Amino acid sequence: MAFDIEQKAREEIRELLSNISKAWTKGHPEELEGFFHEEMVITGPGFKGGGRGKSECVKSYKDFITHATIREVKESEHMIDVWGSTAVASYRFEIDYEVGGERHNDAGHDLFVFAREGGKWLAVWRTIIPLSQGE
Repeated sequence: MAFDIEQKAREEIRELLSNISKAWTKGHPEELEGFFHEEMVITGPGFKGGGRGKSECVKSYKDFITHATIREVKESEHMIDVWGSTAVASYRFEIDYEVGGERHNDAGHDLFVFAREGGKWLAVWRTIIPLSQGE
C-alpha cells in the first residue's frame, strides 16, 4: 500500500514537472502561479541570488522568456524521491536559446523540492546546478 501511494505521488510530480516545463517553454509563465507555493524560493547557480515568493519566482521565468528565444530544451528522465508530504525531483537538462542575437547552449541539473498542501503538490524550492566541463 505504501508503495502504491509513493508511486502515485511520483506520477503526480512527474506530471507537475512536465506542466512547469511546458508553461515556460511554450511562453505561458503565468500558468506557473498554480504550480508554485506562496513562499516558493529559487536560487541561482551556486545557491546565489534568485527569487523569494511566488510572484517573484514567476517573474524570473517571465523575464527569461521575454528576453530569450528558446530554440530547444531537452530533459532527462525525472528522478523523484518522496517522503510523506515532501518530495525532491531532479533531472538533467540542455537548453539552446538566443538572447540579444547571441546564441547560448547551457546544460545542468534542475533540482526541485515539493510539498503536498491542501491535497496538491506545489514547488517550494528550485535551483540549477550547471554541468562542469566534460560532464
